Amino acid sequence: MSSLARFLRSRRRQITLAVLLGVAGTILLVAGHWAPGYAQEIMVNLGASLVMVALSFVVFDPIFEDMRRNAVEEHRTLNHDQLVTNIAAARVEVDILETWTGLLEDRYRDRFLDAVTTAVRAGVEVRVLLLDPESSAAEQRAEELHHTQVPLLIMDNLRHLYTLRRRLDPLVARQLQVRVYDASPSIQLYRWDDKSFISFFPVGVRAYDARQIEAFMSSPLGEFVSSRFEELWGDSTTRTLEEFMSLSLTIRLGTADLATSHAHFVRLDGDCFVDGSSLLDHLTDHGARRLSLAVGGLRDAIFDMVRLDQHDQSRRATVVALFDAKYGSGHDHRVILRLVPRADAGQPLAH
Repeated sequence: MSSLARFLRSRRRQITLAVLLGVAGTILLVAGHWAPGYAQEIMVNLGASLVMVALSFVVFDPIFEDMRRNAVEEHRTLNHDQLVTNIAAARVEVDILETWTGLLEDRYRDRFLDAVTTAVRAGVEVRVLLLDPESSAAEQRAEELHHTQVPLLIMDNLRHLYTLRRRLDPLVARQLQVRVYDASPSIQLYRWDDKSFISFFPVGVRAYDARQIEAFMSSPLGEFVSSRFEELWGDSTTRTLEEFMSLSLTIRLGTADLATSHAHFVRLDGDCFVDGSSLLDHLTDHGARRLSLAVGGLRDAIFDMVRLDQHDQSRRATVVALFDAKYGSGHDHRVILRLVPRADAGQPLAH
C-alpha cells in the first residue's frame, strides 16, 4: 500500500467530514449570491462560517488525533480474552512477536485458533513470530524463568499452528504465516490493525504476565516495535514454519538417488534425529549400511544413519519427548535415526 493510500485511509473520517462541510458551505454561498437582502447576508455568513469550520477541521483535527494516538494505556497483565476478540475483529493485519504465546494454552487455545481462522478467512494477514526453540536464546530464557521448559512450550505452540495451517484451504492458509527467530527476545508484541499490546521480557516473569502497554502503532513506541518485528521477520537466520517442521531428505544407494521425501526431525546437543518411518521400505530392501542421506538445510551434505541407542534410556526419553512436543505423541515406538556426517561415520549401526 502506498504512503498516499495509507494517509488517506488513516484520515478517512476527517476528510469525509471536511468535504461534507465544504460542499454544504459552498452550496449556501452560491445560493446566497442570488438571494435578496437579509436572506442573502445570512446565507453568505453561514456559508463562510462552514467553510472556515471545514478548513479548521482539516488543520486542527489531525493534531488532536495525533495527540490521542501518542497516548498510551497501561494494564497489569495481558488481557487474553480481549485480545482474542480484537484478533477476530481485525480487518487488515495481525502481528504476534513472542517467545511462546499463552493464547495457545488449554484455556484459550480453541478461541484463539477460531479467531485466527475468522481473521484469515476475512482476508486479514496474520503473522506469528516465535523464538526458535532450538536456539541458545531459548535455553537462556528457560534459565531466566527458573528452568521452565521453554523449548517444549514453543514447540507445542508451533505444532498447533502447523495443524491449523494444514487444516485451512491452501488459499486461506497463505494469510497465516509463522516463523521462528534466532535472537535474544527483548520485546513482546500483539498487534491488531492500528493498535497493540506491547511488553518487555522481565527476568523471572513471563512477558504476558508482566505489565502491558496498549498503544497505537502510529505512535513512536508502536513504530519502534514494528521496526523490530520487521527486522526479525526478514533476518537471514529466521526460519519458516515449514522449514522448522520438515526436513528434506534424499536417500542414496552409493552415488545414485533412490527417492526424495520429507521427514520429521529434532535437534539435541548438536545432533540431528529423524523419524525413519518414511525410509523403512528402503532400509528393509537395502540395509542401512549401504544407504546414505543427502539432507537439505544442514551444513554437512551426506549422512549415514545410526539407530538411536535403545540402551541409553535417558537420551532416548529426551529425544522422544522432543518429537512428541513438536509433532504430537506416539514416537516412542517409531524408528528414530541419528544422522552422522559421512566423514565421521566410523561406528557401526546400532540395532
